[in-house]
Amino acid sequence: MSWYGVTLLGAALIVGNAFFVAVEFSLLAARRQRIEQWVDDGRFGAAAALAQMRSLNLQLATCQLGITVLSLLLGWLIEPAIGSVIEGWLEHSPLPEATGRIIGVAVALMIVAFLHMVLGEMVPKSVALTAPERSAVLLAPLQAVFTFVLWPFVWVLDRLSRWGTRLLRVEPADELAQAHTSAELAIMMEESVASGELEATEHVLLAGALGFLDRRVAEVMAPASQLVTVPTTATVARAEELVHRSGHSRVLVVGSSRDDVVGFLHAKDLLRIPTDRRDGLLPPGVVRVALRVRPDDRLSDVLPRMRRARRHVAVVADRDDRGVERVVGLVTLEDVLEAIVGDIRDEWDRPGT
Repeated sequence: MSWYGVTLLGAALIVGNAFFVAVEFSLLAARRQRIEQWVDDGRFGAAAALAQMRSLNLQLATCQLGITVLSLLLGWLIEPAIGSVIEGWLEHSPLPEATGRIIGVAVALMIVAFLHMVLGEMVPKSVALTAPERSAVLLAPLQAVFTFVLWPFVWVLDRLSRWGTRLLRVEPADELAQAHTSAELAIMMEESVASGELEATEHVLLAGALGFLDRRVAEVMAPASQLVTVPTTATVARAEELVHRSGHSRVLVVGSSRDDVVGFLHAKDLLRIPTDRRDGLLPPGVVRVALRVRPDDRLSDVLPRMRRARRHVAVVADRDDRGVERVVGLVTLEDVLEAIVGDIRDEWDRPGT
C-alpha cells in the first residue's frame, strides 16, 4: 500500500473512532431536559438523540463495537504499513536488518498509539463533554444508521452484557437517572453561582425553596412566651390597645387560659367597628378561626393548608407528657414565606426586629 493510501485509511479509521467516542460521551453527559426542549422546538436530530438516550445500553454497545473494530483495524493495517515505510528508510543505514525492523515496528507503534489516543480518543471526548447536548443532536442521525446496520451484532453484545451484570446482581438500566438529591442540587447551585450562571438573588430564592421542603413549623414559629393574647372578655377599646402595643397585625383571642384559643383578631377588623361600640365586648363575627398545626409539621404541608382555608395564621399546639394539648406558638403565612424568600418587612415591623 502506498504512503498516500496508508494516510487516507489511517485518517478514516481515526475519524470513525473519534465519532463513536464522541457519541458515547455526549449521550452520557447530555441533559435530557435540554434535549426534550429541543424536541419540542423541532430541532433536527433532537428526537433521534432523545431516543438514543432512552436506549443507552444499546447505543453504548454500538459505540464499543465500533471503537473496538476500528482500533483493531488501525493496529492490523496501519501499524505494519508505517513500519515497512520506516524500514525502507533505514535500508541504506549501517544498522543491521533486524535492528531496522525492530525500530520500524516500535516507531510505527508509537505513531499509531499517539494518533489514536489524541485524535481518536482525547479530542472527541473533550469536545463531547464541553457541549454534550449539541454533540448528541449533531451525531444522532449518523449514529442511528450505524445502530441499524450493526443491529444483529449489537443485540448479541447487549444481551451478553445484561447477562453479565445480572450475574453480579446488578439490574442494567436503559437510561441514566436524571433525578438529584437536595444535597446534590445545593452543590449544583453553588457551582452555578461561582461560574456566574446564577445570580446571588436567584440563588437565595432557589436555596430557600430547596431548604423549605425539609423545614418544620417549630423552626419558624413565634414561641408561646412571645404571643400577645386578647381575652374574650376584653372590650373593643382594650383589644385596640393590646394590638397597638404588640406591634402585630394579628393577635390571638383566648378564653379561660392561653391554651383555650378561640381564634385570632386582625387589626383592620377593629377599625371597622363603630366608635360608639368601643366600650362593648368584641362582636362574635370579628374573631376569625385559626388553623391548628403541630410543631413537627412540614412547612411544605402547612402552606397549602393555609391557602385552601384562606387563613394567614395557624396556632401551633402540642401535647405534653400528660396528653394535654398546649399552645406552644403561632405561625403566620409571612413566617412560612420568609422560609423561602428571606426576611419580609411590612408597616407593622418595628426597626430592629
